[in-house]
Amino acid sequence: MSVTVTQSGQQGASSARQKIAATVLLCAAFTAVAIYGSLRLTDADRERDLQAWQGKLGIVADSRAAAVDRWLQSQFAGLTQIAQNTALQLYFTQITATSSARDKADTDIARAGYLRNLLTVVAHGMGFDQPADGARVAANVQRSGVAGIALVTVNGRVITATEGAPSLQGRILDSLSQGRAGEARLLDLYLDNTGNHSIGFAVPVFAVQADVGAAGQVGWVVAIKRAAAELYPLLRQPGTVWDTAEALLVRRVDAGIEYLSPTRAADNVLGRLFATDTPGLEAAYALENPGGFAIRRDYQGHDVLMSARKIRTAPWTLIYKIDRAEALGPSDDRARRLLIWMLVSIVAVIAVVIAAWRHGTSVRAARAAAEAELLARRFEAQSDFLKLVTDSQPAAMFIVDQDDRYKFANRVAAENAGIGANDLLGKPLTSVLGPAAASRYVALNSQVRDSGERRINVHHSGSNGDLRVVQSEHIPIIHGGTEVAPGGVPGRLPGILVVEEDITAAVVEKERRERTLQQLISALVAILDRRDPHAADHSARVAPLARAIALEMGLDEAEANTAEIAGQLMNLGKALVPAEILTREGKLDEDEMRQVRDSLQIGAALLEGIEFDGPVVRTLQQIHERWDGAGTPLGLAGEDILITAQIVAVANVFVALTSERAWRAGTDGENAAGKLMQEAGGAFTRRVISALINLVDNRELPRVANPVAMSAPPQ
Repeated sequence: MSVTVTQSGQQGASSARQKIAATVLLCAAFTAVAIYGSLRLTDADRERDLQAWQGKLGIVADSRAAAVDRWLQSQFAGLTQIAQNTALQLYFTQITATSSARDKADTDIARAGYLRNLLTVVAHGMGFDQPADGARVAANVQRSGVAGIALVTVNGRVITATEGAPSLQGRILDSLSQGRAGEARLLDLYLDNTGNHSIGFAVPVFAVQADVGAAGQVGWVVAIKRAAAELYPLLRQPGTVWDTAEALLVRRVDAGIEYLSPTRAADNVLGRLFATDTPGLEAAYALENPGGFAIRRDYQGHDVLMSARKIRTAPWTLIYKIDRAEALGPSDDRARRLLIWMLVSIVAVIAVVIAAWRHGTSVRAARAAAEAELLARRFEAQSDFLKLVTDSQPAAMFIVDQDDRYKFANRVAAENAGIGANDLLGKPLTSVLGPAAASRYVALNSQVRDSGERRINVHHSGSNGDLRVVQSEHIPIIHGGTEVAPGGVPGRLPGILVVEEDITAAVVEKERRERTLQQLISALVAILDRRDPHAADHSARVAPLARAIALEMGLDEAEANTAEIAGQLMNLGKALVPAEILTREGKLDEDEMRQVRDSLQIGAALLEGIEFDGPVVRTLQQIHERWDGAGTPLGLAGEDILITAQIVAVANVFVALTSERAWRAGTDGENAAGKLMQEAGGAFTRRVISALINLVDNRELPRVANPVAMSAPPQ
């Protein structure tokens, strides 16, 4: 009755704790849901803003990329038109044709003059007539040309050029010699000798009535102009109201990225390089993802929203970007205001809950004080009842705390310690039992604390008539929220219950039965050896070898014992085979061979009713099974065959190969192992054969094995 009352009190206290825990969890859940909802709202708001900006920046990027492409195409179109002028093609062809030196000189001057006038008109119309830098002086001083159009032969000779055309030496002529002949090409942006951004175009000139292609090309129309006046203004979006919006042109240069157009930083960016692996660089993203949208860092290290487009007519990529602070600033402000409001609301709700809980606590405290005294009396009664129950048990039972000090001991435990049960409380195991005797308890208790799982240990002491075998079970005590955490990480266990029982009589009886069984097996094997002189001691050699192979493979003691016993009994069925068949030295006929083969299954059937500690009978039944499934009697294959049967089968063949017979000599261990290896994957598994080979090569085989198997014969 007292136990029931105590349990009721514990259930009441547990119910109160559960209510408190539920309140705390409810507050925590409300807080988590509120914060999660706020974050989801802000994330959704920011996602909408990002989608809107993706559309805006994409539209502008498309517009500016199209404007740049149109401008480049117009330059090529105008130059292609003059390159296809029939008069220009005719005169160009005649100038480059072979004639007498005098006639050629007079005629070329006139033709070159005509061509120069034609180029001057085109240059004026297309903006390739920018004045040369430097003051005009009445002296033989060459001013630096910055723009113009020139006619150049395929060999790089300038036929004629407009006034103010820059020198075509160096990189310009090198550009003409690169790429495929007969195709127009862009002389990419570069810094001229005045430090300004210039761009060039080259259009092939073909001979009159010649095929369009490299074979018909006679020269080039080369045009150079500064890019600042016409190209860079195309990057500015008309009507934009964003302060930090900016369009840039970039290109890949070897292992770097080069900015081509002016920036808001007002620097001369042409020739300014960044590494392609610069973390988060917007230009690196643009080159890898033309047409993409992302948040990256610009050349100044600012976070920006960017959209990229590929320029089809040039090896450039256009980037249109805006600082993240300007683009998402309003969204970030809304998110901050929402979070602040939500946190204030959460604090207010929690404050109300805490106030209500404190009021309820004060009411429950008075009630708990009244119940505490009643629970104390109930606990004392329960302790007395527990003491009565445990003292009536024949096993020693005691509880230790985290420091291996006694917290409880029943009568048997106190008698074993030689101290009264009450005197044991609070004393460490080492002081009561001594360091040597207490060490095994302390070690096992430590394992229980680390794993949170029970441990069982069997301890032997003494020998012969003084033999004493004790089994101790160490059980973790789990209560009051100190359970083992998931993943095997233990909490603070309040104590460990140790239950110790003397099992000496049971162990002695088990060992006696095992000795009797082993003696019976040995007697049966001896009888069989007398009936079959050709295979005398065969089982006695197979058994220890099978055990050695099992241990070499890392199998446990029970499996090793099973393999050993099966090896001893494998020839038991030969007791029913006629002696004249077993002792015959000549070749057996098919029926006699069948009787010998079937003797293994007969022996297994004879042992069917005997209880072995392991699957000895099933092992005997499967010895003739093959790894590839071609064996008998069940046709098992692979892992369906017991590992003990696989081991005995290999040991049986090895002993047979290394044993002498009347009609042949035994072979050495290495040759026998080699023959077995040839059957790996067929009759036998490679795993068992590898363990046998390791025994032959690196360890000492069981002494009962045939000496010829220990080593190769002397040379």
